[in-house]
Amino acid sequence: MSQPTQPTSRRERAERRRAEIIAVATELFGQTGYRGTAIAEVAIRAGLTLPGLLHHFGSKEALLLAVIEQRDADSEAYATELLGREGQLRLPSIPDFAGRNKERPGLAKLFTVLVAESLEPNAPGHEHFVDRYRALRAIVADMIIAGQQDGRVRKDIVPKLKAAEILATLDGLQTQWLLDPDEVDIVESASAYAENLERDLTAGL
Repeated sequence: MSQPTQPTSRRERAERRRAEIIAVATELFGQTGYRGTAIAEVAIRAGLTLPGLLHHFGSKEALLLAVIEQRDADSEAYATELLGREGQLRLPSIPDFAGRNKERPGLAKLFTVLVAESLEPNAPGHEHFVDRYRALRAIVADMIIAGQQDGRVRKDIVPKLKAAEILATLDGLQTQWLLDPDEVDIVESASAYAENLERDLTAGL
């Protein structure tokens, strides 16, 4: 059995170490939040001294932003998988996306925790999440408009408001599932919502 290729250059070793630190920080931030996690604890869990960690990430805030960026990169298929590439809302994809979250509860929890900790304007992740939600609302609203223009979606729906509702519902279902997974089935709940949403968007057409 062949051995995995080891990084040979200094840059490759640094990139691997950065990835290891981000993985540790992701786990700790998901467990105890950004505020509740000491950067020294991240260093210890990553097998580094604090100066060694700060060599890769100059501050705890910089590490948080790297964790957020990695989390977003891991979920970059969100818009295309959930909303489609053809300018259409792909409602059957909603439970599929919920199923992926169910398989990766740590990342789902991390996202929920970091959003809650980023509500205040001076929080390190505040601007990132404001921009993220604005972009997602715009994507969903544009697709609702496209559906209205070609007759697939009711004309009386306000795209901006419906977009906010859709994202809020999906986030809310995720939060309830994380709090009480024995009582709330995220996939079943998402499937029911997708069916109701389709009826709502197309009623009377």
